[in-house]
Amino acid sequence: MDRRFDRPILDEITKKGTLHVLRKGFSDRGSKFYLSFFQPSSGMNPDHQKLYESNRFSVIRQLKYSIKNENSIDIGIFLNGLPILTMELKKSLTGQTVEKAKKQYKFDRDPKEPFLAFKRCLVHFAVGNEKVSMTTRLSSAKTRFLPFNLDTEKPVNPEGHKTSYLWEDILKPDTLLDLINNYLHIHTSSEKVYVKDKGLISKESSAMIFPRFHQLDGYQSLYREKSQ
Repeated sequence: MDRRFDRPILDEITKKGTLHVLRKGFSDRGSKFYLSFFQPSSGMNPDHQKLYESNRFSVIRQLKYSIKNENSIDIGIFLNGLPILTMELKKSLTGQTVEKAKKQYKFDRDPKEPFLAFKRCLVHFAVGNEKVSMTTRLSSAKTRFLPFNLDTEKPVNPEGHKTSYLWEDILKPDTLLDLINNYLHIHTSSEKVYVKDKGLISKESSAMIFPRFHQLDGYQSLYREKSQ
């Protein structure tokens, strides 16, 4: 991409977040530009299908995200050059679990870093051999992780890691694009809070909603039934 677009893209991401830019694109000098393309609802438009197939995912190992230090995250995944998720990976054979990955995000990953700011990356996964947890907002020690695990009633992968569903299903290009287009959203709420010398004021807060595995599985099952 032309380097002249770096600044307008960055400005739009800073104001509205990566999710908005991936869905809506950005405008510059009177022109509209799109940075991702989603699966067409039908095969009637071959040009749309070609655009969808032109999406490019990239994976960076030991992703260095700061200009202040040499800290790195195990895995970073990008869509057409924009960051969409990170992963810290742990192996039980070395005595490390998903809890260690969560601690890394909480205490070693500064949310003040632009790359780790809220709405920049869409989700962060803490991944072990046994379990996966996720968060959409890094807040140091206050970071709240949610489980992202298979339903216990479903069979465990007998030939690999219990968490193989993450890369065998969720991290597939079609699934990631479907998530970005149809499932992720920003929820904004407001509440009245008391502030000294100001009295009651409205405080607005936002949260990135990323469906947990069982929720996504349920949505997709319903969609398949409806389509039949």
